Formats: sequence, C-alpha cells, structure tokens
Amino acid sequence: MSIFKQKQRASLQTHSLEIFDLNRLSLASRDANEAHIRALCHVAYLGGATALCRALGRYKMYVDTLDNGLSPHLMLDGYWEMWLTEVIAERVKPGMVVADIGANLGYYTVLMADLVGVAGKVHAFEPNPRMVERMCMSLEVNGLGRQVEVHNIALGEDENQRLMFVVPPHEPKNAYITPYGGTLPEGGTSLHAQRLDSSTAWREIEFAKIDVEGAEQLVWAGARGLLENGKLKTVILEFAGARYTDPSGFLEQVLAPGFSLSYIDPVLGISEISRQEVLDHDPFEDILLLLDR
Repeated sequence: MSIFKQKQRASLQTHSLEIFDLNRLSLASRDANEAHIRALCHVAYLGGATALCRALGRYKMYVDTLDNGLSPHLMLDGYWEMWLTEVIAERVKPGMVVADIGANLGYYTVLMADLVGVAGKVHAFEPNPRMVERMCMSLEVNGLGRQVEVHNIALGEDENQRLMFVVPPHEPKNAYITPYGGTLPEGGTSLHAQRLDSSTAWREIEFAKIDVEGAEQLVWAGARGLLENGKLKTVILEFAGARYTDPSGFLEQVLAPGFSLSYIDPVLGISEISRQEVLDHDPFEDILLLLDR
C-alpha cells in the first residue's frame, strides 16, 4: 500500500471516530457541515417502531420508524432544518432559560439542553405522548435530563381550555391543536391546555421556539405574563397566514410588545423582512419569524 493511501485511510478512520463540534456551525460552510454530519450517521433498529440514530454528529436520538416526516432525515442525514439549527446554536447560551414549544422528538430540545448546560434550563412542551417517550429516552442517554423539564401538555389561551389534538398518520411533526369542536376527527384526542404564563418557572423563559402547526395564536395569547415582565427577549415563531382568521391582526399582536422583525431564510439565514412582506408571503408556506427585543 502506498504512503498516500495509508495516510488517506488513517484520515478516514480518524474522521469516522469524530464527534461533531458545534463550533463548526459558525466556522465552516453549511455544505461542509451537512456533509460532515451525514458522514457520522449511524442507525440501529431496536424494535417496536423505534430506532436509535446519531443526530448532529454527536447526540444519540430515539426516533419513530413509523414517522415519514422527521425521523427519516435524522436517520439518514443526521440533521433537520440546518438554517434553524444554526440560529439556535448561535442564540442559545450557557445558563439561559429557554423553551421548545412543539418539541416533537426533541431534536432542538437536545441541542438546547447541550447549549444551556447544567446552569440553564430547557422547558420542552409536547402533547404527543409517543414523541415525549422518545424525547425523554434521548435526553437520558445523552446525560442531558438534568437541565430539561419535559411537559406533556398543550398550551392555550385559557387555563384548562378544552382542545382537540390531531396526529396525522405517519406524520407526527404535523400534529395540530384546535379549539374543541364537539366531534373528534380520526386520530384526534381531547385534552386541556395550560397557559404559558401559568407557572412561575415558565415566566423566566428568555428564548422560545414556537412551532405548533397553527396554534401559535393560542400559545401567544397564553404568554401575556412572559411578554409583560420583559424576560422573553427572543422568539422564533413559525407563521403561515392561511392558518389564522386575521393574519395581519395576529402579526400586530406579535410585534406589539416591542419585538423587532426579521426571518430565517433557508439559504441566507437571518434576513430583513417588513410586516407587509410577511403578509404578502405565500399564506400556505411556513415562514420562520425571528423576534428580538
């Protein structure tokens, strides 16, 4: 074997043993980071529609093999929505109190828990017990459970508000919550909500990611205490105009507490945007608003 091939093999062996360094998210190109993370992917099927995979080239995550939406990406690519991953890694700091609202399998919860460290706290809100079970397993196997409180609840505008929770077959990341209408659709369950400002501990949240498939208005209405006490400084909010009866009115509510407005472009990252541009955006396409104050 030539010296060149020996060095090449040694380099590949070393690379295969690496754990991805989160600092690379800001130091290397996105393409290079995605390729690096993808090369570190490993998947093991455990039975019971559960697999264990390596996410972000560093975390062990339990995923749902019946899920066609998110789990395949984590198993084969090792990451999800790199543009949002980059912003969270940049904005969440050690010691912060943060929230992952609509946590699903806990991909962002695990990342946030690592970023805030043992001096910080992550509140993860997810009403789907199947996803909560896997998220808790992922937190435990990564040694991150100490700094995370997982809340298997829905958030709403009124305490004990009755809601419908619907999980589309094979697409749990698109599960949605609506006010209770009396007739449950297929895959639907009835549950009661809590306000985000109903807990003293939750009022300490400084950073929140809100991705709740159309229930953003319900969450926002129940967060008044956080908005009024000034603690909540940064919010990443998924917005799609078609989901709201009055998208302009809702956007005004969102900006009223003094937030500046930008958005997270999938290619360019954090970018400027006006209120009118948000409203003119395709109402059936999600846009990630970044709110700062």
